[in-house]
Amino acid sequence: MSLRLRIALLMAVLAATATIAVGAISYRTTSSRLLGAVDDSLVDATAVATARRFDDRLFEAGPFDGFVVQAVLEDGSIIRSNFPHQMKPSRNDLELIGRPGATDFRSVRLGRAEYRIRSIGFEDGIVQIGRPLTETNSVLESLRLRTLLLVSGVTVLAGILGALIAGRVTRPLRSLTDAASEIESTGRLELSENESVSRRDEVGRLSTAFHRMISALARSRADQRRLVEDAGHELRTPVTSIRTGLDTLSRYPDLPADERAEIVESMRAEAAELTSLVNEVVQVASGEADESEPEHVRVGDVVGIAAERAQRRSGREVVVQSDESIVMIRRGQLERAVSNLLENAAKFDDSANPIEVVVSEGRISVLDRGPGIPVGDRQLVFERFHRSATARTLPGSGLGLSMVATTARQNGGDVFVGDRDGGGAIVGLTLPVVPAWEPPSA
Repeated sequence: MSLRLRIALLMAVLAATATIAVGAISYRTTSSRLLGAVDDSLVDATAVATARRFDDRLFEAGPFDGFVVQAVLEDGSIIRSNFPHQMKPSRNDLELIGRPGATDFRSVRLGRAEYRIRSIGFEDGIVQIGRPLTETNSVLESLRLRTLLLVSGVTVLAGILGALIAGRVTRPLRSLTDAASEIESTGRLELSENESVSRRDEVGRLSTAFHRMISALARSRADQRRLVEDAGHELRTPVTSIRTGLDTLSRYPDLPADERAEIVESMRAEAAELTSLVNEVVQVASGEADESEPEHVRVGDVVGIAAERAQRRSGREVVVQSDESIVMIRRGQLERAVSNLLENAAKFDDSANPIEVVVSEGRISVLDRGPGIPVGDRQLVFERFHRSATARTLPGSGLGLSMVATTARQNGGDVFVGDRDGGGAIVGLTLPVVPAWEPPSA
């Protein structure tokens, strides 16, 4: 049973219960008052009856119009009666004999009619005066019918009103249910804004919490997708280098020992970087983000390591000019950002000129002699998956520079791109420098 139907039924039951209770109280009150009025008329008639003898005049017309009277002797025999049907006195009636002035009221059914009887005690008998309750019962029957109609009408109205209220109350819940079902069937974590979000009641807060949860799930899925894409981009280079080294050793088994050792050492370095990358991917995928604190890093040292690795991978000469800039950053993060810049430069620069890296006051500039970056693409080169017209024929995923931008902005810096004098491009990032710092002695 749906919540909407439960609320409607509950309101209908409550309304019916309340109406029945009011009707019952009204019925009992009206019945009591009507019987009281009948009893008062019997009392008035009794005053006349007690002033007469037990003879025929007791039953004459006059004050007794609409009443029935009978006289009962102490032995229980009836000497006079104009009751439409014989009514034998009850045990309680007979107990009134010998008790002058004692009275008793009761209702009895004679034939098809109901009568209200008052019995009055005398020394030698009792007098019983009755009045039919036809009018009273008719009024009460009409009251019962009206109460039944009122209960039915109020119940139906309460049910309809309850359904409308429940529909309005549960509308956000139905929307959330439909949204959850759609997410389950389609897998899309996209929700349109719902008017219930602005409500301040429990349903509104639930709707707001649901939307926030879906937004968090969407961000989590986007982060997972970004993780897979970035991991694939970062892992591709060391894997390719290791494969190249293995192919070289397999193809040239007679390499001199020093060259073989150099290739093996290069593969060992690539394997170490690959292990580091895999560990970071596992940490992020398991929700254990890198919680290591940024450290004081001399930019020139990290750029030198990245340049040496890029030179080994691409066979291109990389020239580094660096000052003593010190920044606060995670060393591996900066190293990968510089490696991406160098990889990007080597991919576009097919000349024989060396790739240059200049470090000055936290500004890391990578200069190449490639075709340059069109002005219209300069605002987009750091976007994920963006590839200019000149880059679409080259290998790559369009993620390298976006990862550089992420690293720079996460550490309070930014990225830049421009033209190099004489042709080519300048691409890099800036990081805030820290005061002079000396590493602790060993």
